[in-house]
Amino acid sequence: MLKNILKAGVILISAFFLHRTAFAGDVVELPQEELATESVLPVFDKPVSVKNRNIVTAKRWDADVFYSYAMTEPIANVSKFGAAFYYNMNEDHALGLMLAKNFSGLSSYANQLHSQYGLDFSRAPQPQSSYLLDYNIKAFYGKMSLSKSIVFNTLMYGSLSAGAIQYQNKTYPAVAVGLGEKFFFSKQWALRFDLRLFANQAPVPFLADALHDGSAGHTADPTPSYSDFKERLTYTTTLDVGLSYLF
Repeated sequence: MLKNILKAGVILISAFFLHRTAFAGDVVELPQEELATESVLPVFDKPVSVKNRNIVTAKRWDADVFYSYAMTEPIANVSKFGAAFYYNMNEDHALGLMLAKNFSGLSSYANQLHSQYGLDFSRAPQPQSSYLLDYNIKAFYGKMSLSKSIVFNTLMYGSLSAGAIQYQNKTYPAVAVGLGEKFFFSKQWALRFDLRLFANQAPVPFLADALHDGSAGHTADPTPSYSDFKERLTYTTTLDVGLSYLF
């Protein structure tokens, strides 16, 4: 036992010294003239397009159309179509009006609940449209090149919105924060992507003894009025994809 411990100690000590010796002999010296003495900038085929700002937005208007997908909406139709109009005060700030119209009907999840349990969520108030004042702060302007001769201009911005969302029975104040990106494929046209988080009061679509319509083997419940549905603060995340024209 003691002998094995001594052997192990000798091996570890020898390995330590051999390791140190090996590294001591690995010093490599290079001639001073072969060492880099200055930095080198990348070379572009069109340096002017890289340095200059190709897209100037200050004191200009832009008009957008977009499709919006509600990523966290369980009951109402998750789609809406909208339009927006912005005035770019300078290269950092823009202010606009955003209007959107919700598609009618219910989500696929609500339709599944109806087919399985006979729950008719069309009895609950549904969102119909939204009207928001949208402020954009432009954080980063950049360029993206997919080849040596084509340069795409990009614009990243944050957004803060306030306005109203109209339901079938009532209009509720709403606010939203978001993050967006524009990809310009010409000096006027751009693809626009926005991720927004909405917060607003809204009716709760779940109401006991009020949603069964008599299908799926259940007894039909009396049709409720919109005032029977309680309200609560609701958060909805949406993804907008649109086309923007700068003029």
